[in-house]
Amino acid sequence: IWTSTLAVSLFVLPACKGGASADAVKLIPDGAEAIAGINLKTVTGSEVWKTYSAKIPDDGVKEFDETLAGCNLKMDDMDAVVVGMTQKGDFSVVMAGKGIGDPDNATCLVNKMNEKNGDTTEVSVEQVEGHDAIKASDGVMFLVDKNMVAFASTDWQDDVAKLMGGEGTAAIDGGMKDLYKKADTKAAVWFAANVPSEMAGEAKQMAEKASSVKSVVGKVDLSAGIALDLIAGFGDDDSASGAATEIQALVDQFGPMAGEELAGVVKSVKVEASGSDVNLAVSASMDDIATASKRVPGMGG
Repeated sequence: IWTSTLAVSLFVLPACKGGASADAVKLIPDGAEAIAGINLKTVTGSEVWKTYSAKIPDDGVKEFDETLAGCNLKMDDMDAVVVGMTQKGDFSVVMAGKGIGDPDNATCLVNKMNEKNGDTTEVSVEQVEGHDAIKASDGVMFLVDKNMVAFASTDWQDDVAKLMGGEGTAAIDGGMKDLYKKADTKAAVWFAANVPSEMAGEAKQMAEKASSVKSVVGKVDLSAGIALDLIAGFGDDDSASGAATEIQALVDQFGPMAGEELAGVVKSVKVEASGSDVNLAVSASMDDIATASKRVPGMGG
């Protein structure tokens, strides 16, 4: 179970604390329906992070930071996390950072995570599909090199091993190729996903035309506050145009309800059809964030 626990811990680091993405994403197998990446140093180097990170509730991050330190690893040395997944639960989580793939450090980290889960069994590095790895009941952690590890679910471990050996097909060269080309992988956070019809259908009552969305690509830019940019794919120009009109109407209808504190954010919203896509942008300046944070207990002031 430690693979899932550790993978989730690593993925949420920038939400709590916190060139590598380009290498890491190559270990996401074809068949992935969604890919997301976090450039950790971009996040932790941003003004919004430096201003507000100390006010974010701990939620176990301090404890994980101490666990890393106990294994000769530092949070500040972690570079990037890239995640690929499917609806049925397949996943590959690739972590890049100084020393993370060193056998002694990786073994120490896994043993400490096991201990926190009540498992006193000690793990060791062994060969899996011809690569150094640490096994678990729900997958395997491959030691890609001294500075990278890849957590693969059981059904994907063979595919990840092949990618490590220069074989197989990565998602960015297969089914996710076109979406990945639209992604800004240098952003603090980026993502690309095919939207399941059943998930989109849940929004049909509020936005019938927008619920026909087939894909979404986005990024979070932290260079001047927080800016979110989305590219929603609809398959044809007419669908995109109708969805853009519908979304703008919703913004016009509900935007004023956000209150004075979020007026600047609402004003920043831009919705535009571009061929078969809808581009949506919204941003919050540092002043907007300062004003809005007064609504959140412990964040304002």
